[in-house]
Amino acid sequence: MRYEPGRCLLHHWYNATGISQRDVHIITGISESQLSQYANDYKKMGSATRYTVAKALKLPNSDMLYEWLYFDE
Repeated sequence: MRYEPGRCLLHHWYNATGISQRDVHIITGISESQLSQYANDYKKMGSATRYTVAKALKLPNSDMLYEWLYFDE
């Protein structure tokens, strides 16, 4: 059994929280282009980045930033 991050949910959380990509950039120092790459699934966030972005968005859990795919092996 294993889980892997699937689709990034940043766009959803920007809308749901009212915190924009620009705001997350200002709070975290992560470039807007990098945030865009995460949001559009060109790159996956590492655990430290995921935690940082989740805190900026005031989410209780960084796992909320992705859909999680289950693999039964």
